[in-house]
Amino acid sequence: MNAALAPLPDRTMVADRAPLPLSRLLRAYVMEMRYETLGALRTPGFSIPFVAMPVVIYVLFGVVINGQAGDHSEFGPAIANYLFAGFSVLAAVMPGIFSGVILAQERDGHLHKLKRAMPLPPGATIIAKVAMAMFVAALAVTLVFAAALIAGKITLTPAQIAIIGAVLIVGTIPFSAIGLLIGSLSSGSAAPAYGNLVFLPMMWLSGLFIPLPDSLKTWVILWPSFHLDQLALGLAGVAQFTFIPPALAAGVLVGVTVLCGGLAMRRLARVG
Repeated sequence: MNAALAPLPDRTMVADRAPLPLSRLLRAYVMEMRYETLGALRTPGFSIPFVAMPVVIYVLFGVVINGQAGDHSEFGPAIANYLFAGFSVLAAVMPGIFSGVILAQERDGHLHKLKRAMPLPPGATIIAKVAMAMFVAALAVTLVFAAALIAGKITLTPAQIAIIGAVLIVGTIPFSAIGLLIGSLSSGSAAPAYGNLVFLPMMWLSGLFIPLPDSLKTWVILWPSFHLDQLALGLAGVAQFTFIPPALAAGVLVGVTVLCGGLAMRRLARVG
């Protein structure tokens, strides 16, 4: 029989197929995360800035320029711990926000539609991008930690440093949700600009690096980066710089994840 005239498979037969075994399902998720991460690391425009830039900024501003900030700060030498945490938040936030650029470029090239047509598990593409952002953030945060320890400016215990690192890596998730929402709404060429419009005010107006005027201090609670910083410091027991309860900070970050992630998935499901 001519292949072109062969009957199409019965939809009921397709629907009655047995689901993938759990081992194969997990392997599909793992492989998608692996190749998403490898693709990002092999893209110099993504991997080099987001891995190397945070540690360079920290060394320049946190060690060289503000190395003697404790002599003039009301917090004393411990201000180095706050600066360290702030620049570590920067390292965690950048990959999450700008992961949406990759999604927007895939949408422009119709690669996302191709992935939707492939037999991928539900949500594999989104989960892979979040995992990729967490991996890149882990590399960037580790470099900042190494620079801080070599410089000898911080007075945190190894346990506190480990807790801050773990919180920041997991804390990449809400910012990945923001990035995916940007990527689902914008084109590949406009996504970097929209990412910067969100990222730059969020970082500089959250009071993580520079003292803010009194008129802006009360507004830091609007920025998710401030809440990630407070969650990390609060769980690590750095009471001197914990200004809000960690439970409140965690609630805000969960809300950002649910809201932005839900809107992004709804947009991708409807428009692609």
